Amino acid sequence: MLFNKKFLTLAAMLLVLAGCKQEKSQNQQAMQAPKVSVIQVEPQNVPLSFEFAARAQGSKETQVRAQVGGILLKRNYVEGSHVEEGSVLFQIDPKPYKVALDQAKARLAQADAEVKNAKIQLERTLKLFKQGYASEKAKDDAQANYDALLANKELAQAEVEGAQLNLDYTTVTAPISGLTSMEVQSEGSLISTTGDAGLLTHLTQVDPIYVIFSASENEVMALTNMVESGKVQNPYNDSAIYAKIKLGDGKTYKYNGQINFINPTIDTSTGTVKLRAVFPNPDKIIRPGQFLRLVMEGLTRLDALIVPQEAVMQGANGAYVYRVNPQNIVEMVSINTGLSTENGGWIVDTGLKKGDKVIISNLMKIRPGMTVTPEITTDDNLEKDAQVED
Repeated sequence: MLFNKKFLTLAAMLLVLAGCKQEKSQNQQAMQAPKVSVIQVEPQNVPLSFEFAARAQGSKETQVRAQVGGILLKRNYVEGSHVEEGSVLFQIDPKPYKVALDQAKARLAQADAEVKNAKIQLERTLKLFKQGYASEKAKDDAQANYDALLANKELAQAEVEGAQLNLDYTTVTAPISGLTSMEVQSEGSLISTTGDAGLLTHLTQVDPIYVIFSASENEVMALTNMVESGKVQNPYNDSAIYAKIKLGDGKTYKYNGQINFINPTIDTSTGTVKLRAVFPNPDKIIRPGQFLRLVMEGLTRLDALIVPQEAVMQGANGAYVYRVNPQNIVEMVSINTGLSTENGGWIVDTGLKKGDKVIISNLMKIRPGMTVTPEITTDDNLEKDAQVED
């Protein structure tokens, strides 16, 4: 009986001791699981802003050249001024061309008289032929003479039109509306139609004005794909991409523009794509060659998942992050990042889903498969304003 009592006492002590060891083991295991800060990614609409170095360019640029030679008598505009399409810019000496036109008209009149006479002779010969008083050969000769003189009249008419055209060319008009360049040929110069001797001025249309800029291949492809897929929208809910420009003094130009061309080829030396925006310029404030900053605003990235840049690591297979699963075990997840946010975050295009917990601390001390103690944090750097650097 005494033995049984001692045995029960010993067994109870062993159970208590085992329980203490198990509790101690669990406490040690909990203490060994490192604490990590995590963020829980949630979809959000992110206003986007892109800024690039840009340069203004005329929407139309043309050379004004003389189409006939001669002495340049007069320039009818002030250098650098704006001229309207069709306005007279230069006057070349018209006298030789007036003489040529008069000669051509005289030849036309002579040819017309010869045609009238040949027509009368043809009609007379045909009448005699029907009466049997003219031969077949006489009829054919009269017809041939009439046809030859008629062709000669048409040639004389073409010469008149050519002479008139050359005379008209002595008055040089503006083919487009735009700004004139510095004088190329001074008054009194002998103008020809060959080479630089025929160049009179340059005209540049500045309303509307083009703004040319370059973006990286990845930026252009990402933005284009997102617009086409509906992940990015503008305030007008269409597929157009709108832009603003900043002037040299930092002020924003009052008119908005629109991206109207993306070069289909990539510059192999820089890996960039050239783009063009068009802006109204009624006040001629923007001048060709002017350096500007182009800003694409108003775009919104819909349902974006954002992680801090420090959470994104690079491996042999690309970018990845560490995620904590529901069992608090670390997982390595491959991701594809898109645009970067203004305050240090990446928009993740693929790899993560709503509610995922991404580790943002102790990244060098953890490995996939480890058990961790996650602590959800709110990162003040994850703002909704996104900006792609130039």
